[in-house]
Amino acid sequence: MMLLSSCRPACAPDATACYGGTLTRGFQYKPSGINPFFTTHTASASLVQLIFNGLVRINPIGEIEPDLARSWSLSEDSRIYTFCLREGVRFHDGRELTSRDVLFTYRALADPAVNSPFRESFDIVESFSAPGPYTFRVTLKEPSASFIFRMIRYIAPEHLLKDEDLSVSDFGLHPVGTGPFRFKEWKDDGRIILEANPDYYEGRPYLDKIIIKTYPDSKDVWVALMRGEVACAEFIEREDYKVIQKDPSFKAYAVAADYYYTLRYVLTDSVLSDKRVRRALAHAIDVEALVERVEEGYGARASGPFWPGSIGFSSDTRAPGYDTAKAMALLAEAGWVDSNGDGIRDKDGQELKLNVLFDVRNKTYEKLVMALRQQLQEVGIKLIAIAYEDDNVLTQEFFADKKIQAVLIFLFGGADPDQQAEDWSSEANEEVKELWGYDNDEVNRLFAEGRVTQDQGARKKIYQQIGRIVSGDQPACFLYFPTVFHAASDRFMNMDVYFNNVNMPNYTFKDVHLEESNR
Repeated sequence: MMLLSSCRPACAPDATACYGGTLTRGFQYKPSGINPFFTTHTASASLVQLIFNGLVRINPIGEIEPDLARSWSLSEDSRIYTFCLREGVRFHDGRELTSRDVLFTYRALADPAVNSPFRESFDIVESFSAPGPYTFRVTLKEPSASFIFRMIRYIAPEHLLKDEDLSVSDFGLHPVGTGPFRFKEWKDDGRIILEANPDYYEGRPYLDKIIIKTYPDSKDVWVALMRGEVACAEFIEREDYKVIQKDPSFKAYAVAADYYYTLRYVLTDSVLSDKRVRRALAHAIDVEALVERVEEGYGARASGPFWPGSIGFSSDTRAPGYDTAKAMALLAEAGWVDSNGDGIRDKDGQELKLNVLFDVRNKTYEKLVMALRQQLQEVGIKLIAIAYEDDNVLTQEFFADKKIQAVLIFLFGGADPDQQAEDWSSEANEEVKELWGYDNDEVNRLFAEGRVTQDQGARKKIYQQIGRIVSGDQPACFLYFPTVFHAASDRFMNMDVYFNNVNMPNYTFKDVHLEESNR
């Protein structure tokens, strides 16, 4: 396919769009490299998704769909995945991608010597194999219905890396993939320039170039957007979003995050081991008021551990509602009364207090702690805030010495419900289980069943039942999913698909184009 010039735009197959133009994206923090074996976050993660492809990908509605694999099948015992690759897909240097590249990539990802941060995802794998040039096979040690999510990894060229020590390779400074954009240059001023891949298997992207600019923090990105130095900015501050949503030259996006704030309890504590106390806490906390006070109303109530886009989420799972009368009745039933009239409940000479640990570096936590202290005071509970600012202090000894009873944290509740097993089932590591103490036999059984159930309708019922049980047990007070904010120039079309999605599928930038009147 001929590379079309931006100075003389030619109409693309979509009659409303034309080829050409440059999109400049603003990010916080400078990328350290663009390497599919090691890159996990910052601008580098977005660049990996533009330059490389995986066998599968998450589409804009949160489903797994084919990418380099045109199809895949699963054996009757649910242990063998067979992927059929697209033929004729080429790396940016012209070499055709085959199953050898896929095999090389996955063996490296799973190799302890490489020490990829993704290695643990493949502990369940018995073997990888490439029985044909366009066939790749994964054999699992045991069935896993959610394993397909782990195949969203990006394929690297064997011919360029087979003799490299991947841990020290400079491949991440001049990456070569198969994606819609190919790496062109990493300038001394930190700008990274990508250009359209004319041979991309889904067709040449509309844009000629994407330029990445990085800044020290979100406020600097915001200023660059206002000055026109960049055309889009991700994870801007809430106050900046409120300004920009009134400006017709920009599009503003407010999207519910896939993580939630929670007050997680240490259930081995003698006070919190009583479910009546935990449910009383849930009734005493006015989450709507928290969202209004801390987030200015931008947030979605969490009823349990599953994100609303997960199959584990059910609108039928109701969080205990704000009801101080119920809270006080439950506390009285558990034996906690204000015997001396000082406003704090007591029992057997012990005050009803809650020692809550929080990271003082996070201003949201600080605001939440202050609001929670006031709300719990109304039902006779004294909240004692214990701040920390060094992760190294978080040892078992520290928790015991400070008598920590709860921690204000955020946990992920994304599309793959099996990920929540690490927080709410016996699959958690021993240290986690010893610290939090939550262990429900039925939840453990359901997570084990859901992991091997291939029927999606049946899996949905299993995880929704987990959500109902966990919500009923209240091993934590599930607070809310916060909102994240983005902004983009209205000169570019088709950006809504990317920004209105919590997964932010970068491959959709292949469809972004300049509005014709802006050329």
